[in-house]
Amino acid sequence: MRAIEKVFYWLLGLFVIYLIFELIRKILGGSLGFEEIVIGLLIANVGYSFRISMKLSEHLGWHRGKEEFQ
Repeated sequence: MRAIEKVFYWLLGLFVIYLIFELIRKILGGSLGFEEIVIGLLIANVGYSFRISMKLSEHLGWHRGKEEFQ
């Protein structure tokens, strides 16, 4: 994993921690509006989906390369 990917991965993790904090504040009585929290959670979900998709494509590529050499 390149350095820039690590930075974005950690920023995404910090963003999710912030969203969890805001979700707890919303449950306890105040914070961001419902729409803002839902949009934030959607962005976090899309970010992690891209991360998983990237890892999966690398893994499948490894299998394809392994089959070519045998």
